[in-house]
Amino acid sequence: MEPDGEGGSGNESSGGRANSSGGRANSSGGGPAKACENLKKDTNESDVDCGGTSDCVRCATAARCTANRDCETDFCKANHCAEPTCTDSVQNQDETATDCGGSCKPCDLGVACMVKADCSGEYCANGVCSDHCVSGVREADETDKDCGGSCAPCADTLKCSEGADCTSKICSNKACVVPTCTDATKNQDESDTDCGGVCAATKACVAGARCNTEADCASWICSPTTKKCLDDIVVAPTAVIDDFEDGDMSLPALEGRVGPWYAYNDMTTGGTGLGEISAIKRGASLKGFHTTGKGFTNWGSGCGTDLNHASSKLPYNASAYAGVTFWARADAAMTVTVALPDLDTDKLTVGKTCTECDHHYIKNVQVTTAWQRFTILWGDLTLEPGGAPTPTAFNPGTLSSVQFRFSPGQVYDAYFDDIAFVKP
Repeated sequence: MEPDGEGGSGNESSGGRANSSGGRANSSGGGPAKACENLKKDTNESDVDCGGTSDCVRCATAARCTANRDCETDFCKANHCAEPTCTDSVQNQDETATDCGGSCKPCDLGVACMVKADCSGEYCANGVCSDHCVSGVREADETDKDCGGSCAPCADTLKCSEGADCTSKICSNKACVVPTCTDATKNQDESDTDCGGVCAATKACVAGARCNTEADCASWICSPTTKKCLDDIVVAPTAVIDDFEDGDMSLPALEGRVGPWYAYNDMTTGGTGLGEISAIKRGASLKGFHTTGKGFTNWGSGCGTDLNHASSKLPYNASAYAGVTFWARADAAMTVTVALPDLDTDKLTVGKTCTECDHHYIKNVQVTTAWQRFTILWGDLTLEPGGAPTPTAFNPGTLSSVQFRFSPGQVYDAYFDDIAFVKP
């Protein structure tokens, strides 16, 4: 029995050693699991065996995360790893800036880029999307270097695809055409098609056409509200008092009118002024009456003409007319008083009826730096107070002069042109 006992004891011991050996084998072969393979979320991991500050692999899509670095997609959204997109408000994938560049949409001006394809303008300079219209080369949708397409229009003779590519707005045979005043296109600085602007000298705009200034219009009248040319009034040739185109200081001999143009003043010491025929530029009118003055501080100064003054000043019968009209402008906006002396108010007219004279029928007008036509009807006039005897009404049948008057102390530099009577 002893051998059996020994055998049993030996087997048991042997078996124990085998188990122990087996245990050691398990311990050395499968031992405690490595941290990134222990199938549990350790404190330095964002999810089981991944992410976080650990050396584990980055987490797959849908795994928990706290930062983009936790995810193999480099995008953590709502604490779960997600696939990046071009609308996720994060710079990821191959984007050069947030949600643009690379495989996403092109970036706008001023945004980071690597190649021109990253930019909506197809121009990447020094790592920033820049304006391709100043790159110095033809690119993007340009039709010629730095012009056409989305850039500024191209100058004459440069390449184009359509009229909009050209400053002249005319593209023919893929080249921008030099603009003219007969090309049936509104270009250059024309206010309307082929008229006004640079074309005004040869083709001013007719009534109804668009205008920017009075110089665009044949009538020289541009409505300040509609910016369209308006018709001028019709003046009979014989109704012209003076258009000054003959260049002299005397009235043209029309309907018995005769008289000089003159400047007058209150003789204040040190006051200066003049009246002269001067070159102007107003459509077909090349000459007008120019007057300046300053330093007249008593009753002021002015300029004018007598209508029937050969050797002495006589009244002129203007009863066939309804008023006077004229053009005027000044170097600065100012008030000008239009005075119409007659037999009842003018102390210098032969046959005067006044004892306290030179208080005339007047109308104030506001003259600006732009040429304007003014029309004053007899009914628009008011009588200056102080005369005696007081006239009952203005009498155009005894009109003696047409005068433009300036107030005491007023400094002025003004022009008048095309003075005429108007029919009823």
